[in-house]
Amino acid sequence: MRPEKTIVTMCSMMLLAGVLAAQNTTPPANQQTPNQQPNATQQPYGTQQPNATEQQNREQANNNAGEQGQTLIDPGVIYNSRKPGEWIGKTVTLKNVMVQDTNATGNFWVGSDNHHRLLIVKPTSNLELHSLRVHKGDVVTVTGDLQAASEVLADKTGAEKNSLHDAEKTSGVFLMANRVNISSSTSH
Repeated sequence: MRPEKTIVTMCSMMLLAGVLAAQNTTPPANQQTPNQQPNATQQPYGTQQPNATEQQNREQANNNAGEQGQTLIDPGVIYNSRKPGEWIGKTVTLKNVMVQDTNATGNFWVGSDNHHRLLIVKPTSNLELHSLRVHKGDVVTVTGDLQAASEVLADKTGAEKNSLHDAEKTSGVFLMANRVNISSSTSH
């Protein structure tokens, strides 16, 4: 096989793996927090070995621990965390995640369902980013800072009060985006 085809094939496989992994938001049995290193040998009684997606998320979190922010392919690492408040103030990149839902202001949710998701808020102060529209089913890469979710922040953030209320009830945090890239769009 020619080197060009090998590189293209490898890139295609990596992209497909990222999209498939983004759809799996099952929390690991020994859920990690941003300040905690997972112990690969410690398994709670009755749990199975972690699947490839869970292992890849842990490896990514370990590799990025000393860098500016963390890159994750599974937002469930945040919203399924036993202590999601430990993520507040952290910069993260959610890579190739699927948009689960959108709202009237153009903000959106990533995750698996209405109870397991993370609100992404695009600041009104960034007109270019705020005008970007995503659709349910789009695959996006988002970078931003995690903040505590509270209805009182609606006026300051440009998020809908109902969305912040839902974020407060589900994960307790939301991501204030400073960059959104649509990798794959469902709109034609």
